Order: sequence, then structure tokens, then C-alpha cells
Amino acid sequence: MTINTQHRAKKALGQHFLHDQHAIQKIAMALPEASNVIEIGPGPGAITQALLERVGHLTVIEKDDRFADMWQEKSQTCDKLEVIHGDVLKVLHDSVQKQQPEWIAGNLPYNISGPLTAQLASHSLSGGMVLMYQREVGDRIMAGPGSKTYGGLSVLARHHYHVKRLLLLAPGAFSPPPKVHSVVLLFSPHGQIPICPFEHLQTTVRQGFAHRRKTILNNFKGLITAERFESIDIAPSQRAEQLDYDAWVRISLLLHPTD
Repeated sequence: MTINTQHRAKKALGQHFLHDQHAIQKIAMALPEASNVIEIGPGPGAITQALLERVGHLTVIEKDDRFADMWQEKSQTCDKLEVIHGDVLKVLHDSVQKQQPEWIAGNLPYNISGPLTAQLASHSLSGGMVLMYQREVGDRIMAGPGSKTYGGLSVLARHHYHVKRLLLLAPGAFSPPPKVHSVVLLFSPHGQIPICPFEHLQTTVRQGFAHRRKTILNNFKGLITAERFESIDIAPSQRAEQLDYDAWVRISLLLHPTD
């Protein structure tokens, strides 16, 4: 099958298709040979083609009917390719449970990258993830405590992974070119067993960052007293962006005690 690169990106789906060959190869090479991979949003397939030449099995999740049909046709003659036609926000969990991937890769749709990352971060993969973002979102994910860009995604990403920047891409690397630079992030498992469930941490972080200008005491007013914050070595006067991952875990355990 010849891949038609003339398909136009749909703005409503946040599509910007990567065509920079150096970047495509670097993304593919970040994944070990013969690995089991899920790719999110393959689109016309620049990254997908490179992955198919490298990995052992590739499952693509595609919402756009045009590309889902195209990849379904390709899968008829490619045993290592499987296609899931659906909204990744709705099918990701079941897809991971079924496919048991070692890696997840993808040029994430810009308009859902925040909530999608929160979902992705909940999955502990043996290999990791190679994901592309708008630079602003990528900076938020990599940010550390004390930074103005540090937020909920920064904390959630650290539940299972270390995160580092693999690539910085100018708008011209894409068609159509976005208005901002993009980054490719490498999520590598840190190997530590989390001591609180991801969903508890996510609930805690969501409330804690709901009002960034308020103190942590005020954000949890009626739930956690100043004395209880002090008992877990957190000053009640601190703000959410000052607390590292371990501090958020301690708050989560206060709100959701484990047996």
C-alpha cells in the first residue's frame, strides 16, 4: 500500500504531521528492536513506517476515519500491525490491558495532550514512553518544584517515570506547521514501587493545584488541619508548586489511608 501523504490535517483533532526525517528516525531508534509498542495517532504514518521497520508488534490507535481505514487496509498484509479505531481517551486503558505494550509512542494531538498524559502516566510500562508535545506542555511535565510551570502533570509523570527531553522541534518540522515549538520527551521507568495508588494521587493533586495562589492549607480546608500538615513535614503556609512528588504522596496518604 502506498501511503497518501496528501491527507490534510484536521484542526479539530489537533493534527500536525511530523515530516522531519532526522526526528522520525531518532524517535524510532529510542524504541528497542522487536519490542511491543502502541502508537497514538499515527495519521499518515511518518513515524509509523519507521516503527514498523524496527519493532516486533505495533498497535496503532487512530480516531480519524481516513487514517484508521488506511491502516486497517495495511494490516491485512502486515502481520505485526494491529489497528484500534477509536478515541484514545476512551480506549487507551483497555488497549493497554489487552496489548500489554512495553512502550507507548506518539505525536499526541495538541488539544488533548493534558488529559491524555494524565492517563498515560497511570500506566507502568516496562520500557517507557516516547511522546511529542507542544513545548509549553512538555516544559510543564518536566518542571520541578518551585517553577511557575510546575503543576499536576509534573507530579503525575513522576509516579512511574523519570522524564527527559529527547528532541526540540521547530514548527517547520511539521505539516501544517504549528505556531509553537514542539518537544519529544522520553519517559523512563524509575523502578520504584509507588506507595499510593495513582488515582488517589491524581485526586489529591487536582484539588491541591485548583487555586495556585492559595496556601496548601486553604486548598484542603476542612480536610486536613495545619497540625496534620506539620505532622508530615509540610508547612501549612506552602503553596502547591513548592511541594515535590514525595510531599504529594504524603498528602494523598492522609486523605486516602491504606490498610
